[in-house]
Amino acid sequence: MRTCSELIVVAELDGKVVGFGCAQSFMSFCYRELLGEITEMYVEDSVRRKGIATSLIACLENHLKARGVTEIKVLTGRRNDAAIRTYENCSYVRDDEVLLKKTLTIDPTNPITS
Repeated sequence: MRTCSELIVVAELDGKVVGFGCAQSFMSFCYRELLGEITEMYVEDSVRRKGIATSLIACLENHLKARGVTEIKVLTGRRNDAAIRTYENCSYVRDDEVLLKKTLTIDPTNPITS
């Protein structure tokens, strides 16, 4: 973790870790501005609906903003209503982008042409 630029924030309640969030910032050849993405968010079931996720999001946003990020993206499941509501309550807006993904097989003898 010391060699990457990933942000990791942890929520603690009564000395126990009850949640965490992760984010990254990165540059792309295609864009002039620094891009940000919240990549992970988790809060234990027993402490949900207490503002912990909102606090984690705000903390990540502050750190990303300090890095110069002006726009943050979040990817979550379309049926993850609780997460979607949380992000929308934090002023995130749904987009109409479509996610496409592919699993790659790596040939250890020739990883470039796999």
